[in-house]
Amino acid sequence: SASSMAAVLVVLPVLCNAPEIKFDGVRNFRQVSTSLPGLYRSAKLEQASLADVAELLDGQARIRTIIDLRNTDEIEKAGRSATAAGRALLAAYQRADPVGSGCVASEGSGRLGWHHVPLLSNVDGFFDAVEAQLNPARRAEALCYKAIDSRRYNQLLYDEVARGKQLLLNTAILKSAPAQSWRRALDLAADRSRGGVLIHCAQGKDRTGLLAALLQHAAGDSEASIAEAYGASEALLQEPAMEKPSSEPSSGVDWSSLRGSPPEAMVGTLRWLKHEHGAIDCFLEGVGCGNQWREILVGSTSSY
Repeated sequence: SASSMAAVLVVLPVLCNAPEIKFDGVRNFRQVSTSLPGLYRSAKLEQASLADVAELLDGQARIRTIIDLRNTDEIEKAGRSATAAGRALLAAYQRADPVGSGCVASEGSGRLGWHHVPLLSNVDGFFDAVEAQLNPARRAEALCYKAIDSRRYNQLLYDEVARGKQLLLNTAILKSAPAQSWRRALDLAADRSRGGVLIHCAQGKDRTGLLAALLQHAAGDSEASIAEAYGASEALLQEPAMEKPSSEPSSGVDWSSLRGSPPEAMVGTLRWLKHEHGAIDCFLEGVGCGNQWREILVGSTSSY
């Protein structure tokens, strides 16, 4: 209820003065790169404890902007089982609550910000990208089914995602998410002038991992360190099950096949980007993130 949310928020300024707090309900939280101060990544926030909320708002990270990469249905589903603290936290960002003395976020000025930039909302485009990567024999089979049996056609694509695992998932997302979505997410992540920025999806692994990889590349991190950062999610999550975006068709993909975050999947993703676009920088420039954007990214410092 609104009254319980308000009660949670009233006590936050007291807890915000506590020493560094270990996260209880926010998993996979970490810096995107040591080269990018003030930029963080994590899994979903709905299970945050009161101590987690205090740490996020006025702890070391002092998160002032959240970029949520999930689909709308995922957000709604997670909200139904959210903790009171998690619900209150997200409401404060979504309302753009003020920052300053006596406010829920007491350090600094300005307002909190929550930005919804779904990277998997184009379901048809995603599966078109999967179809485009079928080998010739499978593609011929898919075209036959497409004409006469839509159920078998869909299942063939679902099976292909399970077979291709994270590499196919990553490349299909890169191919199908609109350029304006990549541009918006990258722009929001680059500017930390108002304070810390947090990017997240459901587990902070695949969609977040892709966005983080692009940011790390632009910051000059090596491909080995990018792959290592992607691979770190499996241990940090401590439960490898892949959460299915709820707006995906309900009958098909075996999401358990996408457990974990093998570094070699990111190595292959970076290789695919270079093959598809000539260079990773060409992909970035193609979505509108060129030298001016990179200057903001590497020059931005958190004001907290």
